[in-house]
Order: sequence, then structure tokens, then C-alpha cells
Amino acid sequence: IGTMAYPLLFCLLLAHLGLGTASASRDPPGRLDPPRERTLRLKQHAQQPARASASDSSAPWSRSTDGTILAQKLAEEVPMDVASYLYSGDSHELKRANCSSRYELAGLPGKSSALASSHPSLHGALDTLTHATNFLNMMLQSNKSREQNLQDDLEWYQALVRSLLEGEPSISRAAITFSTESLSAPAPQVFLQATREESRILLQDLSSSAHHLANATLETEWFHGLRRKWRTHLHRRGSNQGPRSLGHSWRRRDGLGGDKSHVKWSPPYLECENGSYKPGWLVTLSAAFYGLQPNLVPEFRGVMKVDINLQKVDIDQCSSDGWFSGTHKCHLNNSECMPIKGLGFVLGAYQCICKAGFYHPQDFSLNNLPSKSHMSRLPCREGCPYCADDSPCFVQEDKYLRLAIISFQALCMLLDFVSMLVVYHFRKAKVNPGTLLSGKWS
Repeated sequence: IGTMAYPLLFCLLLAHLGLGTASASRDPPGRLDPPRERTLRLKQHAQQPARASASDSSAPWSRSTDGTILAQKLAEEVPMDVASYLYSGDSHELKRANCSSRYELAGLPGKSSALASSHPSLHGALDTLTHATNFLNMMLQSNKSREQNLQDDLEWYQALVRSLLEGEPSISRAAITFSTESLSAPAPQVFLQATREESRILLQDLSSSAHHLANATLETEWFHGLRRKWRTHLHRRGSNQGPRSLGHSWRRRDGLGGDKSHVKWSPPYLECENGSYKPGWLVTLSAAFYGLQPNLVPEFRGVMKVDINLQKVDIDQCSSDGWFSGTHKCHLNNSECMPIKGLGFVLGAYQCICKAGFYHPQDFSLNNLPSKSHMSRLPCREGCPYCADDSPCFVQEDKYLRLAIISFQALCMLLDFVSMLVVYHFRKAKVNPGTLLSGKWS
């Protein structure tokens, strides 16, 4: 293919993407660095038993019940050092933890469509993977020779993997596997990977070590999950259809490629390297691509995946969708949960804002101390839509003081009336200066 393969393939992929796959990301303005004791307080609070009933496991959980159970599960199952890193974002917390394999935040809620809508910062990587997979589907299904000449086209596939990192800055690693034997082969024949290392991209041909993908582990679930799904999907569609009708149905309903709903999302995870966790949460998005058999029946050919760094992706615990949806500690009957943007992949990035008619009994900060956000709000005085403390909004009547003042005013009025009567009674009496001075009346 030569040196022109890289720019040519990159231009073709950009044209297929519509020149719109890259999404900008900016550094967060700041990060809260609470002490280690903050994690202990949060975990102790989350370990309080949930009051919601979970007798029917098949019934959908309410938002508050789901969040309470998830918070309790995180507190019980997440290792102390990992939890401290998750709440603070301080990479020094991971230095005390030992590991033998990567750690996943398993059991988090959310389907792929909900995760995509609740995390807009991941749209660029998701679009890049989807369009690149469709581009590969189009090439394989329109040119059968590419499946038969894998070794001759290695540079072409390397250029494709490299273009993923060049087209989307949030992708830290991309890989592609290819197999000419479909589901019968235990491992793919081709395994290419591109890794972003500071300002350069490292291309690796890992085909000689692709045999480790034959074992289903946490590290290889991105490959085996889609492979198992395709085997079940093919068996379900082919059980009642012939090969020709199966191919026609697949082309009519699914087209020549997949969409975003076919992308597999891994849970957020930490990689283990040399017995220690690497700082930075990652998520893997993977999608399968297909070729066509001579009878036009689709056939699984491989998987393309991208690893995304989540450290600049905000966690929204106030949302009803997403990985940590509904895990806030705000009391929704008297307060509202408001996420704080720009803090990255850390828990506790929210504040509880009082609803109308309630106030916080203490000075409230932006969730620096989570225990304050758990405290119940107190109702304002009657007639106060908003208040900062227990002070009344209107002047309150003091009936005793009011009675005393009214009584004094009534006494003064009575004395005035008596004085009027006295003056009226002695209105005809004559008074001379001498009599007035001597105190004698005539």
C-alpha cells in the first residue's frame, strides 16, 4: 500500500464520518480534594440499611431505592483505597493498593443508549467508533478479497486503527481483531493496537500474542461479549429461516452496518500495572463487524474497540440515567440535587439546594463536607417562601404588649373624658387672679 495509505485512509474515514466526529474537551477549572476521612464518613452513611422494599427482584426499582442500594453496594464492595480515589480524584490514594488484575465498578446501572445520552462528552468517541465500524463493514462486504489477503492489508488496518486516535482526542487506545474463520477459531488471526503516548501514537502488531483472547476474562470481555452475542443472535434468527431468507432479513432490518445501540460498553475500570493500579478511570467501547458469505448471510469477522479516559468526564449523581444515577444524599422532599460541572470523574460533585419554604440549619458550602448535605432542611416560618434561618418574615403580634398599650390608651382617653366633664361642670365659675393664687373659689 505504501506511505500514501495513512493520509488516504484518514481522508476516506473523515468523509465517511461527515467531518464531525471530533469533540472538544476542556480542563476542569478545579477539583475538590477532600481528606481521606471523607470517604470513611460517606461509606458509613451509605451502609445504613435501605428502607425500601426489595422483595420483588423483577420489579423495576424506583430512583431513590436504586440509588440507595447502589450506594450501599459501592460502600461494601469497593476497596478502601479505590473508593478514596473515586471520591477525591487524588492519585496518591492508589499507591497504597495492590492488584493482580484490573478493577471494574461492576453492577452500575444504565444501558448503552442511556449511557450515551447521559454522558455527552463521550459522543465524539462513540460516533468515531460507530462510523469506523460501518466503514469497515462497507469495505469488507463490498470487497471479498480483503478478507482473504489479511497479511497484505496489515498497513491498511493499522492506518484505520491509527485514524481513530487522530480523529478523537479522548481515545487513549484503539484495537482491532480480525478472523477469517468466523466463530470456529478460538482466537483471531490479526490483533492490531494503537496507543496514545503523550504527543505520539504507538502502533503495535500483537497478532503473535492474540491467543490470550481465547480465554474469557475481564480484560477480554470486550471481544468475547460480542462474539457470544453474535452466536446467540445468529442462532435465534436462523432457527426458523433459511440461509437466503436470513441474509435478506439481515440486510433489510440491520443494513450493512451497526448503529450506536450495538456498541458494547464496559463498566468503568482501573488498569493494573506492575502490581499497582494506574491512575485514571477508563471505559471500553467495542463493536463487531461482519463480512458476507457467498449466500449473502452475514458472518462475524472481528471486533473493533476503543479505550476512553474518563478523568475529564463528570459524574452526575443527580441524574436518572448514567453510571451513578440517583446516588446523591439529598432529601428530595425538601431539597434539590444540583450537579457541579468541571470536577471530572469523582463522586460527591453535587450540592443540595433547599426547595422553596426550607432552609439549611448551618452555613452550607459546595459539598466540601458531605455530612452537611445529608442533614435535613428545616421549614421556614409560616408565610415565608424563602428564608436563610428561623427568623420570621412578617412582624408577629405580642398580645400582652398590645393589651397593655391599648389599656393605657383607654385609661388616657377615660381621663380626658373625665376632665371634659369637670371642665363642663365648672364652666360658669368665675375665677379671679387672687382667688386662683390663694386656692379659693367664689
